[in-house]
Amino acid sequence: MVSLIPILYVLTGLVILTFGGDRLIQGAVELAMRFKVSPLFIGITVVAAGTSLPELLVSVIAQVEGKSGLSIGNVIGSNIFNIALVLGWVLIWTRKKFNSPGAFEILGLLLGTSGLTMFLFLNQDAAGNTVITAPIGILLEILFLILLCLTLRNGKKNPATEEVAQLAKGSGTLSIVSSLTLGIIGLWLGAQLLVKGSVALAALLGVSDTTIGLTLVAAGTGAPELFASIAAIRKGTSAMAIGNVVGSNLFNTLVIVGVAVLVRPLTVNLPELKNDLMVNFGLTIFICILIIPGLSSRTRSLIGVVFLVTYLVWLGSILF
Repeated sequence: MVSLIPILYVLTGLVILTFGGDRLIQGAVELAMRFKVSPLFIGITVVAAGTSLPELLVSVIAQVEGKSGLSIGNVIGSNIFNIALVLGWVLIWTRKKFNSPGAFEILGLLLGTSGLTMFLFLNQDAAGNTVITAPIGILLEILFLILLCLTLRNGKKNPATEEVAQLAKGSGTLSIVSSLTLGIIGLWLGAQLLVKGSVALAALLGVSDTTIGLTLVAAGTGAPELFASIAAIRKGTSAMAIGNVVGSNLFNTLVIVGVAVLVRPLTVNLPELKNDLMVNFGLTIFICILIIPGLSSRTRSLIGVVFLVTYLVWLGSILF
């Protein structure tokens, strides 16, 4: 009977996540129309920040409790989940005209991911541990703010597209704020229930903090990105779905790691995370293919299948 409670948490979390994703995307669509910016920009900023709140909370709490493995594992695992599972799903199921992700934003993600990965490998001690300190965290936050300003400038150059205009209802300010607030709260609460139920079930396996962070917690905190992207695809705005993934990974890599090390120095065990870091780096490089103009739907679907298979193989290597 006790095991039914975690299952109930998981199912309830999924229902709330569905509602939250729908509300967040509708509010984001209205916001894009109101400020005349691209849906990609809204996806990279508002939607990405809203869906990344669970990762931020988990990593900060983990740092406060001195569980660096759970904190960094959550970030890396969420990034892999976002690209391989969420973006993979989006690429497979998007059949309409496809809006390519911005080259600038993709480049920013690639530089952020490669920079962090290189820092971890080049600064490890004899035991394979790398400590990320506060000055690095401040640098990461500054880099994110610079990227945000440049992304806003690009977003103004490419205002809301026809696909977004068709979805907008001309809602007032109060309605937009309500939709965004309800969406973010719904995604946060749903993710909390999903994580709580998942971790309770995982505790029976007796796995390490890092493994839980990479798999169940990362999947739970990545669920808002998944459900927000599902809502975006259902409403017909692929640009917002793509922006959500790219922006969430930027937010995870720069903001969340930066905030985590400001709480206390973050110790990364390279022998334990080496393969996961390389998978994350490889997937980020592979995203660059999407920048190629005129990419056929068949090629996009093939890339999506590669992403999904990569996720399943990576997950299987951890669990088995």
